Amino acid sequence: MTRVLPELDILVETFEWSLERYHDAIKAGVLTEYDAVELIHGQLVKKIPISDDHAGIIEFLADYFRDILGKKYRYRSENPVPVLPKSEPEPDFVIAKQLPKGKKTRHPKPEEIHLIVEVAHSTLQYDRKVKGPIYASAGIPEYWIVNLKGSKVEVHLSPAEDEGVFEDVRSYGVGDVFTSPFVGEVTVDDILSSIEEE
Repeated sequence: MTRVLPELDILVETFEWSLERYHDAIKAGVLTEYDAVELIHGQLVKKIPISDDHAGIIEFLADYFRDILGKKYRYRSENPVPVLPKSEPEPDFVIAKQLPKGKKTRHPKPEEIHLIVEVAHSTLQYDRKVKGPIYASAGIPEYWIVNLKGSKVEVHLSPAEDEGVFEDVRSYGVGDVFTSPFVGEVTVDDILSSIEEE
């Protein structure tokens, strides 16, 4: 990959990671959990620290989805999903199919994922314009952004994999109720109420 170094106004070649090399670096201890990075389009991207509100919503979602859907699915928080050949983001929350009994634990494949949720404030545009196209390209059927800045839940449906876009994007605010194809009826206030008042 080539990029411009603005301070020097020259083009340089940057190192592009394959998913295999990324996993090898993790296994070898070159990259650890303390590095706080994820693989996005072959580049290591530093993850943003999590705020209290952000963490509170993730905890709420874990309980919320388990209460509604029970134990028949895998619920994962901030764990890797290898969705494209050079991308392994770590979404805030994922609901995926259970692995068959006796199968060794592994990250879910894109076709096993029902829903991905990102919680966003400072990362809102990144979650829309970088992660959204990655999830659409991987065929993830349903993607939510819990927009802390706008007090909304943005629901992205109908992925067009070749274009890397969701063809149906809707935004729901305070007082709204929407129907998720996977979860069913969702009240936005239930999700936003998990944010602690100052």
